[in-house]
Amino acid sequence: MADAPTDILATVTEIVAEEAGVDTSLVTPTSRFADDLDIDSLGLLTIATQLEERFGVTLDDALIPSLPTVGALVDLVGTKKA
Repeated sequence: MADAPTDILATVTEIVAEEAGVDTSLVTPTSRFADDLDIDSLGLLTIATQLEERFGVTLDDALIPSLPTVGALVDLVGTKKA
């Protein structure tokens, strides 16, 4: 059974908040990794690895650093889950 988009968002939010060291309430789909959450490309790859393990998907490492927002990452995971 595929995860609902809200389940993906909740999981991404939890992992991103942990990596950024912030409360989950501060992570929204429009949150920008670098500007809003101070997450660099290495942090993004760490997040991607955790998401790959959690959802059993493979994310393209070349795409990860170019993702601008949390919502873009949620969309990427969603397309891989489909």
